[in-house]
Amino acid sequence: MQYFYNTASGQKETFKPIENNVVKIYSCGPTIYDFPHIGNLSTYLFIDLLKRYLRFSGYTVKDVMNFTDVDDKTIRASREKGIPLKEYTEKYGQAFLADFERLNILKPQIICKATEHIKEMLELIKILADKGFAYKAEDGSIYFRISKFGDYGKFAGINKRELKGGGSGRMKTDEYEKDNASDFVLWKAWDEKDGDVYWESEFGKGRPGWHIECSAMSMKYLGPNFDIHTGAIDLIFPHHQNEIAQSEAATGKKFVNYWLHRGFLKVNDQKMGKSLGNMYILDQVLEKVADPIAFRYLVLTSHYRQPLNFTFEGLTSADNALKKLRNWTSRIVDARGEEYDSPENILAVEAEIRMALAEFQKYLDDDLNTPQAIAGLFNTVNNTNRLVDSKKIGPKAAEKILDFVRKVDEVWAFDLLKTEKVDEITSQRVEKLIEQRDGLRKDKKWQEADRLKTQLQEMGIEIKDTPEGTSWKKA
Repeated sequence: MQYFYNTASGQKETFKPIENNVVKIYSCGPTIYDFPHIGNLSTYLFIDLLKRYLRFSGYTVKDVMNFTDVDDKTIRASREKGIPLKEYTEKYGQAFLADFERLNILKPQIICKATEHIKEMLELIKILADKGFAYKAEDGSIYFRISKFGDYGKFAGINKRELKGGGSGRMKTDEYEKDNASDFVLWKAWDEKDGDVYWESEFGKGRPGWHIECSAMSMKYLGPNFDIHTGAIDLIFPHHQNEIAQSEAATGKKFVNYWLHRGFLKVNDQKMGKSLGNMYILDQVLEKVADPIAFRYLVLTSHYRQPLNFTFEGLTSADNALKKLRNWTSRIVDARGEEYDSPENILAVEAEIRMALAEFQKYLDDDLNTPQAIAGLFNTVNNTNRLVDSKKIGPKAAEKILDFVRKVDEVWAFDLLKTEKVDEITSQRVEKLIEQRDGLRKDKKWQEADRLKTQLQEMGIEIKDTPEGTSWKKA
């Protein structure tokens, strides 16, 4: 049974998806106006861990992430640079995806850009207008009337008496602070600051506000009610509160069942900021520690809801811990004395692996408790190292440990098996399986040969049968 801390209720809740064995997740993605900084990336690493663990747990995950390519920031930045909006944002969208790849962050199944979903946004705004939740102001912009949505502020813990509905409380900018809980813009009437960025609509010439984008796109791909919405903690208000208001006002249904938020990342105990010179991007981090997975390790070994204080000393420690784990897998590969594979020794290894896997699941089932899960992994390292020292691990026992590592590293994605020694034993194993398969094919035992081919494919091996024999390569 899995538990997640739900921001909406302020407590841990048993996780139960709407549809059996299928989890639908929407994640607030980047505003693509600049290179991703490590605060951005820490949020996407948390989201990646969540998706990987849900898949590990047997769920089919349908995940959607938006790329905000039209808002105040993107328009302002593209105009300052004199570059068309689409060309400008494309560069930074690709930069995010490049960092995803370096950090082993799985690319979302669906990446939706705001500029490609204007139709859906206009349809949603029309529904809100028809129901009386939206109105046209003197400047021609369309606003959401927060006073009409009875629960406005509940999700974010905003006192209703502080709300500023109506003309004096309108907010036309996409982002604003907590003390400005006001009617927010759905459709911005064009002005000269927008330049050539606008769309014609029944509401007039203009462009969408930031908040309507996520509601329209998430409901397009996941429906009016879905399982999990993720994001950074600073999005709780106003963005996520506004998403809830406009979505539920339009559909009359609960928008999202579970809200999960990543805590703040600070640098040397200070809030990140360009003026402080500490808004690091990944390239700057890699000047100090070359392995990007060290940053992944650093982020994922702290609990996602807790603030993370980034320091280069901490990053170096993370790199050293990662090297220790990889050295461990290399040492397991070296434990190859066949005389050590007695039935008793194999049983002892199997018991250790069962306990390690149970601990791994127990801690991650508990609101992704990664610090405890990592501590459990190092217990396994110590215990299996003692077995190696006692000459109780041979090739069969070693393979059972490596199979455990393969399983958990589907979630951690720490590249624990990317070592020369692991590559060596993998090659030997592949060659042996291909030799067995060739023998089965020679004896016309096609079904058994196909089973070995499937096993090789599951190991990430591509094989090619030729008149000269069978060749293979890593996929």
